[in-house]
Amino acid sequence: MRLIRTCIPLTAALCCWAGASAQIGGRHVYDFLNLATSARIVALGGMNVSLMDEDAQFGVMNPALVNPMMSGRLGLSFSGHLAGIRYGYASYSRTWEGIGSFHSGVQYLNSGVMQGADEFGNLTGEFSANEWAWTTGISRAWRGFRYGANVKLIQSSLAPGFTSWGAGLDLGAAYRGPDSLFSAGLVLRNLGTQLSAYVPGGDREPLPFEIVAGVSNKLRYMPLRFSITATNLEHPVLRYIDRNAPPELDLNGEPIRQPSPVPDLIFRHFVFGGEFLLGDFLRLRGGYNHLRRQELRSANRGGMTGFSLGLGIRGSRFAFDYGFASYGIGNGFQAHQVSLQLALQSGARRQPPPAE
Repeated sequence: MRLIRTCIPLTAALCCWAGASAQIGGRHVYDFLNLATSARIVALGGMNVSLMDEDAQFGVMNPALVNPMMSGRLGLSFSGHLAGIRYGYASYSRTWEGIGSFHSGVQYLNSGVMQGADEFGNLTGEFSANEWAWTTGISRAWRGFRYGANVKLIQSSLAPGFTSWGAGLDLGAAYRGPDSLFSAGLVLRNLGTQLSAYVPGGDREPLPFEIVAGVSNKLRYMPLRFSITATNLEHPVLRYIDRNAPPELDLNGEPIRQPSPVPDLIFRHFVFGGEFLLGDFLRLRGGYNHLRRQELRSANRGGMTGFSLGLGIRGSRFAFDYGFASYGIGNGFQAHQVSLQLALQSGARRQPPPAE
């Protein structure tokens, strides 16, 4: 009930926004910053800013989630993404009492080798595209809440002679209840700009700024934890609406009455995820991303598009996670990711984070 009460104001706000002008993509750079940094996040739908536990790879999503339970933990993640793209993330977290909880990590994307050509179709040789970002952040406790910030140094090379540098900032807040069952998070992600454009003298483009809020709740008497995350809160409408398109007609020449777009516009902001906690050893996960499904499904059928699955294995000093996400129909539209965490500090906590 507490989770539902928290979501009601958020849903009402989205309803008020539904009539605003449409927003379309393609207006920013460094989109790889929005890729999920761990297999667990992949399995939960691709975005989560509210889960606060020992998982050190959540800090890049919301810096306020970094806490003493993560101290001394090394996280490694690798994804066989779409079209041969390779993506990975490595991070480490450490807490110093009286100062705060720190984390640092590097995420990278390699698009593989591609064949170049000029405007006349003449082959110019092979090239590769690579992007990476180094993120460092700190989190501190304050009256039951946590707040934190990440700073990012970003480099993107799309082809020889087309390289760009950028700088970014994340600002986050998080709360975890005294019973450790409920948690919530809010983050302003990817504030910043390009330091240099891809073409000398070219216009600098903005980063993929996003406001994300979420809640997670573990049922007291059931081994189930579920999360609801609201994404892209700075953009009311996440669908392109062509108001000049002619109306669709039925066989009698009458306009086809279209369903109200408001529910769809609202749910495009939400990502749903759940975890079954089977003892201390095994986790089964699932997620649903409505925006991904609506934008990537085929006209005739959707299949598993927008759905994700995964599992996790926990030990005293390690954790292994696997995540699967569907981006369309067919094997070429399925992404797989694996993550490994190692507790390098012998006394790593697995209890609720105390005040620092």
